Amino acid sequence: MIIGNAARAWAPLAAAFLLAGCAADAAPAGSGQVPPALAGTWSASSAKVDTVGVAAYLPDDPALLGLRLHVAGDSLAMDGHTCKSPAVATETLTLRTLIEETYETSPDAMGVASADVPQPTHFITCGSGDIGPSYDRGSWIAQLSPDLIAMSWFDGVLLILKR
Repeated sequence: MIIGNAARAWAPLAAAFLLAGCAADAAPAGSGQVPPALAGTWSASSAKVDTVGVAAYLPDDPALLGLRLHVAGDSLAMDGHTCKSPAVATETLTLRTLIEETYETSPDAMGVASADVPQPTHFITCGSGDIGPSYDRGSWIAQLSPDLIAMSWFDGVLLILKR
C-alpha cells in the first residue's frame, strides 16, 4: 500500500520538477512595457560595425547616423521597423558580454570604450513586428547613461544613440 501511494505521488512531483527546470531556463521575467527611462526620441550618434566577414556598413556610416529611434510605452520604431506590444526583460550586463554573445568580434575591435562596466540591459521581444535582429533573448538596448544607449541593429551593427 505504501509503495502504491508513493507511485501515485511520484508523477505530480516529477511534473513539478520538470516545470521548475523549464522555468529556470526561460528568459528572465519581463514587463509588458518599455521602461520609462527609454521613452522619447533617440538619434544615432555613432555606429560600430562587426567587420569580421562581409560588412554591409562602415563604422559611423552616414546611412546609420541618420537613424532615429522612437520609444513609447507600448511600441518602439526605427527605420521602417516597428515593435508593437513589447515584452521587456531587464538584466545588468557588460557591453563586453553583449558584444561577445551578439557579434563575431570583440568590443576592442569594434572600438567600444568602457565595455567592462555593468549596464542595465533591456531584452525586447515584440508581440508583432521587430526592432532589430532577434537573438536568444530578443533584441537588446543597454542604458549607458540617462541620455545614451547602445542598441543591437541589423547587419552586425551596434548603434550608440543619444536622447
